[in-house]
Amino acid sequence: MAKTPFKASNRHFNLKFLLAANSGAGKTDLCGSYTLGPTHFYMLDKGGEKTLEKNRIGRTDKNPMLSVDIMSKNSDTFSDFWHQIQQDDKDGFFDELAEQNGLLVIDSITSLNAKALKEICQKNRVYPESIGKALDMKKSIASPHWGQLLNWMTTLTSTLQELPCAVAATVHIHVLMNAKQEVVGRYPYVNGQFRQLIAVDFDEAYLLEVKGEKYSIHFKERNKFNAKSRVFSMKQAEGKTMNDIATAYMTEKTVI
Repeated sequence: MAKTPFKASNRHFNLKFLLAANSGAGKTDLCGSYTLGPTHFYMLDKGGEKTLEKNRIGRTDKNPMLSVDIMSKNSDTFSDFWHQIQQDDKDGFFDELAEQNGLLVIDSITSLNAKALKEICQKNRVYPESIGKALDMKKSIASPHWGQLLNWMTTLTSTLQELPCAVAATVHIHVLMNAKQEVVGRYPYVNGQFRQLIAVDFDEAYLLEVKGEKYSIHFKERNKFNAKSRVFSMKQAEGKTMNDIATAYMTEKTVI
């Protein structure tokens, strides 16, 4: 039986990135450095728009556009974000980004995960462990609620994977330590099983580190964080922008 030979398709900038780092390590800056097309932020981290102010240098309002939906208020919910995604998809916004080699940024998945957990608790009238009070099992968050959270988050990431444009999702890092206070793992700072599953629906999962004013991007396992790359072969790169990453991918380079 004849099989169809595999042929690489013509590349446009449609990679899906997970960018993990501690606060202040340059996740938002790396995304904002993209100027080969329009960049749109769903800004969920408080104060993140201040970081974007310096990324307007060299841009005009239309060439290339840097836009933002600010959803960082306590009253903003996961459902608000999800409805915005659905509306933008219906309006053809993501198709427009793809046509212009644009980049969509979710900043951050950690804040979005927290909003989802808060909304689930409120809708089900349950609560996380109370501060200064005994645990009431009848009102506390239980396995079905964690399952709902996992469903919401995995549905989101699989939806992002199917978008026609490039997507960068930032996430903070959780450090897991043993009884001897030794680091045994570094994971995306999200809840439960989603911590192990989050990278599945992204082509690339990078670890960003900063020392002084220099930052590096790690493409392979680093400091017990399982970074990965499906398109680049080097272990790390220093001082690179999202323009460098996009250009290397579109010109089929495996090293930036």
